Amino acid sequence: MVGGEKEGKITITITGNSLHFHGLNTNEVYDATFTLPAETNPHQLRATITNAVHPNMGGVVVRAIFKTGDGNLTLALNQDPEQEPPKRFGEGEPAVARYELWRVQPQKKNVETSTANETVQSQPTPGNAKSPEQGRKHPAELAKLVSGEGEIASPIAFQNNNAGIRKVYWLDKNGERKLYRELKPGESYELGTYLSHPWVVTDADGNALGLYFPDGRKRTVTLE
Repeated sequence: MVGGEKEGKITITITGNSLHFHGLNTNEVYDATFTLPAETNPHQLRATITNAVHPNMGGVVVRAIFKTGDGNLTLALNQDPEQEPPKRFGEGEPAVARYELWRVQPQKKNVETSTANETVQSQPTPGNAKSPEQGRKHPAELAKLVSGEGEIASPIAFQNNNAGIRKVYWLDKNGERKLYRELKPGESYELGTYLSHPWVVTDADGNALGLYFPDGRKRTVTLE
């Protein structure tokens, strides 16, 4: 976001006439469908929000203007969605938000990038490279539960209130454990993930103690 570069990056993923917007915090996560009205100058984009973490945003229509360059997209919109889209790209207009986005190539790896402090479009990189222990599996693992497509971002946190070690694993798209964090007594771990991604917590020997999904809000799982 122009003027807010130090606060972090914003991502938009476009597939067909759908887009997924992920802002600077966990409330700024939206799915929308969009149209590009013909014969508008500047070019306009009208997005209808179909799913949102923030309440009361479903069905809201966001009207923006856009321009494209060599691998980049610039969007400008009035921060009040009730207002008409701006006539220009926000220079010197405090009520106009402007986004400059640059194309990134999709990652082919199944393991995703680190986000210990904020929710983003991908899973965090495991903080520990050790192989998962071959302990007792959760019944859902035995039934070959796997991660679905990462469409709706959602945070989840784990708080270890037990006197023993607790290990946090992501079940990947093949149903395999990926070790993300080993929690000592009293430690906590917050990460960004998706609604369709399951997380298994084990003891120090890899024996499954529970399986958890995010629920669309900032969920904290207390490990007793």
